[in-house]
This record gives sequence, structure tokens and C-alpha cells, in this order.
Amino acid sequence: MALPVLTQHIARTKLDAYCARKIPDSLRDQVRLELELADNHITLIETRPHFRNPSQWTALPVARFRYNPGSGTWALLSPIFNHKEAWRPYPIQPSRDLDKLIAALDSDTNGVFWG
Repeated sequence: MALPVLTQHIARTKLDAYCARKIPDSLRDQVRLELELADNHITLIETRPHFRNPSQWTALPVARFRYNPGSGTWALLSPIFNHKEAWRPYPIQPSRDLDKLIAALDSDTNGVFWG
């Protein structure tokens, strides 16, 4: 099920602001944070120039925010890198408050997202 339009707009606005805050303008030729929207989730992707061919950018999934339309809550998920497109729940309760999950991503007390 696709994200409701208003929910998608609010989430995209908050996550776009997070991406802009996280990577300063002066570094955006070296690293970027981008969003991919699909069905009921938004994936945060880190992109960088490929080390062998800097004209091509590589993408690495960082985090996924999955929306549950039944409860109106968001869950934060971390990637499992030994499986293609596999995700596991991050140890924080799903919340209606997306800002709470963005703060957990930013603080990353478990070292899952930012190492």
C-alpha cells in the first residue's frame, strides 16, 4: 500500500531537511544522502563517487523508515548487508513521531547506521 499523500509529504520534508543538515554543501561533491520512496517506506541512501570511476556514483542503503497505515506509526530499520534488500528492525519502538526515529538514526547509539 502506498504512503498516504500527506504522510509522504511530511516525511519527505523532514527527511530532506535531515539529509541537508547531515551533509554540508561543501562535501556534496564527495557524499550525498538521497531518498527513495516505494510503497509504504522511504529508504535513506548514501551515494559517493566510485573509487575507480569518479564519474559514476555508488549507492549504499543506510536506513529505512517503514510506515504502518493500520497504526499510523513508523518503524526504523537497518540494512542486513549479507542479504539483498534485507532489513531488520532497529531497537526502538515504532512511533507516530517520525522526528523521534530520525533522532535515533542520527545518534546511532548501536553503531548500525554510521559505524
